Amino acid sequence: MTVRAVWLPPAGQTRADTRAAPTGTMTPAGPLTTAPGIIPGGNPLNLTGTAAMQAQLDVGRAVVQGTTAQGAYAAVVTAPEVLTFDPGHAQYDRYDLVVLKVYDTLYDSTGKSLATVEIVPGQATAAPQPPAAPACSLPLWQVKVPAGISAGNGGITWASAVTDLRVFTVAAGGVRPDASTVPGAYVGQLRDTGARIERWSGTAWVPYPAALGGIAPSSLASGSYNGQLRDSSYGPERWNGTAWLPFGNWTGYTPTWAGLSALGASTVGGRYCRIGKRVEVIAWINWGTGSSLGTGGITVSLPFPSADPGSAVVGWQGAGRHVDGSGPWHALQPTVDRAASIATIFATRGSDLGWFTPGSLGYGWAANGANMRIQITYEAA
Repeated sequence: MTVRAVWLPPAGQTRADTRAAPTGTMTPAGPLTTAPGIIPGGNPLNLTGTAAMQAQLDVGRAVVQGTTAQGAYAAVVTAPEVLTFDPGHAQYDRYDLVVLKVYDTLYDSTGKSLATVEIVPGQATAAPQPPAAPACSLPLWQVKVPAGISAGNGGITWASAVTDLRVFTVAAGGVRPDASTVPGAYVGQLRDTGARIERWSGTAWVPYPAALGGIAPSSLASGSYNGQLRDSSYGPERWNGTAWLPFGNWTGYTPTWAGLSALGASTVGGRYCRIGKRVEVIAWINWGTGSSLGTGGITVSLPFPSADPGSAVVGWQGAGRHVDGSGPWHALQPTVDRAASIATIFATRGSDLGWFTPGSLGYGWAANGANMRIQITYEAA
């Protein structure tokens, strides 16, 4: 036989059977169960189309888990197996499975004690689904059999009809070489997806950094801890728990504008960029019905309080503009004092360049299109 399972036949297991089967190459999946899968090495149990309706399954070794009472079976395919698929349904497509199946008459009452490679045909329907794998089997490949296909009219298009279902398993503590969706067997298990190393957290495969604090390559799709860094074409990015954010990322906030005699239906907005203690802020207000400027001092709230270096003269200045909706633009000068949570906004008097409140200089604020915008960089507390 070219498909064999050890510790299964009631008699006749040879020394060659025992040597060929993957005895001991198992990962525990539970107190009495083993993670099923293919033993890596070369391209084991690969499927290749050889004729219109025929394919060849290459050699390889695997572990097939039965029920808890049965335990796991070590199986081996020692010579290529030729598989012949039935012609397609007259009207509908179907999906067939290629499986490594173990029969054990002590548990399934089939009268057989052997391992085989089998095709499990699916149902041909308008919306076909792959069939369920039979008990005590290991799914290897899925093959789409189009409607009306046969050996006489071209057969299966092997390049596009085949889906790889192989899952790999290794000895306890080994690194599993696959990128499938199959869960890990225990917390801390590692696998190599071909692009990165991942660790099973108990609920998901998590990218495993080369070293804590190291900068990961740009191919890393998800971070493994908050604050992890990765490279990108625009510079380093930081993982915030849900997404990679570039350094210098801008965040929206809603500032509070105060000092106007009436806000009315004015709308406000703002954005800030914080890197360390350096904060750059843009804030704006658009005139709305019922809004009036007045002559008092105007302030806008900051996203973070400013630092207090301990000197009364320390502060920060920015720039801005005022638009009354019809006339020329006017300059604005926002300032932030130490230990402050607001920026105070001034306007420049043309006669002496002195700073005054915008309303006291006659800045207009009574029409659609009127707005104020400021930008300032300061040190956060």
